[in-house]
Amino acid sequence: MAIVKMKKVTITGAKEDKYKILKALQRASAVEVIDLKEIVKEELEGISFENKTITETEFNFNRVKQAYEFLRAFSDNKKGILQKREVLDAEKFEDFANTFNWMDLSNSAKSLEEEINNLKAKKSKLELQIEHYEVWKNLDVSLEELNKLKRVSYFIGTVAKKYEAELLNEFKNIDGIYIERISEKQQDLNIFVVCHRDDYNQVYEILKKYGFTKLTLELEDTPKNIITKLTNEISDIETKEEQTKNEAVKLSKSLDDLEKVYDYFSSQLEIERQTSKIINTKKSVILQGWVPEEKIGILEKSINKFNLQVYLEVEDAKEEDNPPVLLKNNPLIEPFEAITEMYALPLPNEVDPTPVLAPFFLLFFGMMMADVGYGLLLGAVSLFLLLKADLSDSLKKMVKLLALVSVPTVVFGVLYGSFFGGIIKMKPLWVDPVADPMTVLKYSIVFGIIHLYVGLGVKAYQLIKEGKILDAIFDVFFWYGLVSGLIWLLLGGGKPAQIISILSALGLLLTQGRSNKTLVGKFFGGLYGLYGVTGYLGDALSYSRLLALGLASGLIGWSFNLLIGLLGKGAVAFIFGPIIFIAGHTFNFLIGALGTFVHTCRLQYLEFFGKFYQGGGKAFKPLKISTKFIKVKEEI
Repeated sequence: MAIVKMKKVTITGAKEDKYKILKALQRASAVEVIDLKEIVKEELEGISFENKTITETEFNFNRVKQAYEFLRAFSDNKKGILQKREVLDAEKFEDFANTFNWMDLSNSAKSLEEEINNLKAKKSKLELQIEHYEVWKNLDVSLEELNKLKRVSYFIGTVAKKYEAELLNEFKNIDGIYIERISEKQQDLNIFVVCHRDDYNQVYEILKKYGFTKLTLELEDTPKNIITKLTNEISDIETKEEQTKNEAVKLSKSLDDLEKVYDYFSSQLEIERQTSKIINTKKSVILQGWVPEEKIGILEKSINKFNLQVYLEVEDAKEEDNPPVLLKNNPLIEPFEAITEMYALPLPNEVDPTPVLAPFFLLFFGMMMADVGYGLLLGAVSLFLLLKADLSDSLKKMVKLLALVSVPTVVFGVLYGSFFGGIIKMKPLWVDPVADPMTVLKYSIVFGIIHLYVGLGVKAYQLIKEGKILDAIFDVFFWYGLVSGLIWLLLGGGKPAQIISILSALGLLLTQGRSNKTLVGKFFGGLYGLYGVTGYLGDALSYSRLLALGLASGLIGWSFNLLIGLLGKGAVAFIFGPIIFIAGHTFNFLIGALGTFVHTCRLQYLEFFGKFYQGGGKAFKPLKISTKFIKVKEEI
């Protein structure tokens, strides 16, 4: 049960060495800097804090990030999870970032991006113009030609389609008028009208009466010729855009180098974010932080490596302090820290529940998944990812957990006689849950009660560790007595079981309300506490899911196998059998694994943690070189 002991360090150094001190801390990856601004809330004479402003580093990081995001789209080197990240030592990492000409690269990328965006904007504008001219492409005359006519007037525009008949009827009374129906779009009718100049006013009034809208497009040529011209312009733009994209593809060859600079500025920003947490005096800086006790030596070596003249004070955490929490367990237990972290980290003075929940997690997962084929598949996928994939620390912890739970999945698959839902016949070494579900149910309840008892035991350990021995008796051992007495009574324990149950119930009645001030409050508090025995019944029955999920997963797999069997032995079975087997069992494997994981976690979080665990600790987050694309190795 390992919560790493934290030490509080205070570092005082020269003001001009501030960034050097923070750099030493980052290289050590061992110190979480405390925000002293939250502690020293009032301005005191002689001290100050830096205000958070946009720095040159942040500006440079944003430039590099913008260039990276642009060039990434043109790179043919698509990195996947199986591609290992490059490893650099800290000195080479920093030297490369300071010598690589990233500024010219980012400027070139920015120019290309702007050029492509401008070309796309021009293309969109031309396409919109073509769309407008498209409805007029049947008009085979230009304004220039029309304006040469001396004795006629013309109208080009739109009128509502519903007025077409009425409009034509009124135009019948005008001699020599010419009306051409160019096109229609939705509820509008596009028309071209030519009349004698003397009839202009009469025609205009009729058109106005029916809501005529004059065409606003430029018609220096026929619409068809204009469309051809615009299309040619778009073709030229597309050619130029393709050339610009080819230049971007060439520039993206330097993407790997740009990624290193991206990571460098990202790590520099981490340093600058700490500056507002530090106290500044006229000539010195003061910072405080949390360090794991075992890493004090690493911190001192890092400070010495940078030849810093600082005063380093190390002290234990005080009772009013709330140090961050870091868990440390052996390699077999460490993956289960992910389960604890998903719920909540323990408080600094709490017990780490990880080592206790680990064996139960394995047991429950195995009982619910319970298939040799699925266990082998889960183990194979997990081991492949661990060996071949470049995983983050948190993801690697989760994959290790999946590799571990594959073992009890195989074991219970053998015990239940299940291999991909029975595709290969196996004789159960223990019990067939379909043929004899009551045996599995009984053992599920027994394992559940043991799980609850261990949770109470952890609570007793925690209370005794804090010197609260009476609380351990009242809140744990009385419950042990009552629950055990009732179980014994159900099993035929007779008079001894009755005595144990009654004495334990009296003990709970007299002690569960002890925090209340009045006698009435104490009595009813004890009565309410005693009513909690029904909760133990509900908790115990909750473990019946160990049977339910095991049956569900096995029967769904069996149903897919049955479906394959119904295909017979002909060509249909040969073609569709493998498809049904792969698709069906992949679905059952994924859904079963997800359901099993969720319900195993539920048994830990509600039934188990509910007996002793409070949680609420804040994770230890040291200042370190955080990278996205490469790994940085620091030897101190």
